[in-house]
Amino acid sequence: MKKVWESEMIAESVTASVYAKVVFNFFTVCLGGMLTYLGLSGESFFLFSVLLIIDYTTGVAKAYRLGHSITSNKMKYGVLSKLSLLLIPIVLAIGAKAVGADFKTVLMVGINILVLSEIYSIIGNIYSIRTKDELPEYDVVAMIGKRIRNVLIRYSEDG
Repeated sequence: MKKVWESEMIAESVTASVYAKVVFNFFTVCLGGMLTYLGLSGESFFLFSVLLIIDYTTGVAKAYRLGHSITSNKMKYGVLSKLSLLLIPIVLAIGAKAVGADFKTVLMVGINILVLSEIYSIIGNIYSIRTKDELPEYDVVAMIGKRIRNVLIRYSEDG
């Protein structure tokens, strides 16, 4: 009886592992196809992702150093927040392509703002870890939103 139970557990484990790999590969292929279609550089997207991971890690270290509480809910929110930032370049590319704008320029401006924001955040986290003092934060999503609003205003005035 024990051997049957163990073999069922192993089968369930293998099935879950295969299922996880299929789901992961499906999303990887979909993301890669979308990046290619939109003309997004896989390298730029990967490097931006690396910056997000470094920022998240240094942010947790900063919170620990400053004595802030680190809870699983805060960490989940941080991960979701960082993952949502990955959507911004994709949304910018889709939007620019949909309206027939020069999406390469729109995309590069958006990605450059996001990358510079992450670099500033990482440096700010390291500064806080070393000095126990915090640098002011900037809302890059609001900055991108304002730029898009300005473009829309100019576009509506020209048209």
